[in-house]
Amino acid sequence: MNGAVVLLIVNAVVAGLFALSYFLIARISRGQRPVIAFGVSYLLGMVTPISEIAIRLTDYPAPFMLASYMALLGGFLAMAAALSIFHRKRPPWTAIATLAVLGLITRIAIWGGTRDDLIYELAFQLPLALGILLCSHTAFRTGKGQLNHTLAGLFLLSGLNFFIKPFVAAALGSGQTARDYAGSAYALYSQASTAILLTGAGLTVLLIVIQTTIQEYVRTAETDHLSGLLNRRGFDRQGQALLASAPIGKRQLCAVMIDLDHFKRINDCFGHDMGDRVIQAFADILRSTAPKSAHLARTGGEEFVILLNRVSAPAAGLIVEAMRAHTREHGQADLPTFSFSAGIAQYQAGDSLADLMRRADQACYRAKTLGRDRIETDHGIAADSTASTVVPFKAVNA
Repeated sequence: MNGAVVLLIVNAVVAGLFALSYFLIARISRGQRPVIAFGVSYLLGMVTPISEIAIRLTDYPAPFMLASYMALLGGFLAMAAALSIFHRKRPPWTAIATLAVLGLITRIAIWGGTRDDLIYELAFQLPLALGILLCSHTAFRTGKGQLNHTLAGLFLLSGLNFFIKPFVAAALGSGQTARDYAGSAYALYSQASTAILLTGAGLTVLLIVIQTTIQEYVRTAETDHLSGLLNRRGFDRQGQALLASAPIGKRQLCAVMIDLDHFKRINDCFGHDMGDRVIQAFADILRSTAPKSAHLARTGGEEFVILLNRVSAPAAGLIVEAMRAHTREHGQADLPTFSFSAGIAQYQAGDSLADLMRRADQACYRAKTLGRDRIETDHGIAADSTASTVVPFKAVNA
């Protein structure tokens, strides 16, 4: 058994292991069902080395010759589709169909041609090169981040390698017949170079899938299922990260603690289903009125918290007053009127996230004890006089 045959066996096993990995991930994580498409891609790729081995063992190699070529091209095209599906983008179906037809026509057109001839080898490799370059383009277009760019680069190198192969085949010889291919020096080069590059690409795809799966689990664990906002765990993690990332001397953060007024009365009078709908409606109000950089969370039954980055206390007051106005006039006839009380605290030197939230909570408690449906700030922060032109709120000073 020569080296090329060993590499064919190894490549078939590696492709099978990749396919199995993706199918297992899809089975374990229902949110990652799109990775099944990656498994299909590698199953197709697995057919090529198996077919090359079968060519050496049969007296009727033609079906396996066609299967080897079209399976490899199909694997590349399936990978391009899988990358798009995984990133929730529309696959380039037109390009995929065009290359599939081009590959089939080209392979039939050069059937029985002179092997080792440069023109023959260029025609043989061209559809394959274009197929893997489509993968590179798709990875770069649909994905973001270093891993996706690395994947695009590996596919690009693989595509360039397919353009180099015809010259290597012409120089080293790829065998007089397809059955002789596995015993040629060119086969050793072709299988080794392709295996290295595509295994690297496969590992990168696997890392992307694992990274995305972990992110999905974290997002699910840190999201309140009713409101769609962060839960307490998610807020604490993101709040701590935001506090740590801001320069100590330039931290301008405001925390807002919000409590829906008389929420128990809504549940008692209208039922818990209506209470849930009020929670969802209020979460929508927060999303539509808060700055995009704000961290929004539901930390309890009717308790919400907002962390505003690079926002002063007066500006935070205006933002929360806008929320209060939208809440009182939510415009949903099937929902009861509701309001909220809120407390605002601005970051002070030496504050931890817990310190900041405690002062916001104390300000919110004052808002409730002073009559509800109002906003209070923590001690020592002056209110912006322009706030009274929106909806009045009161700053409590020591």
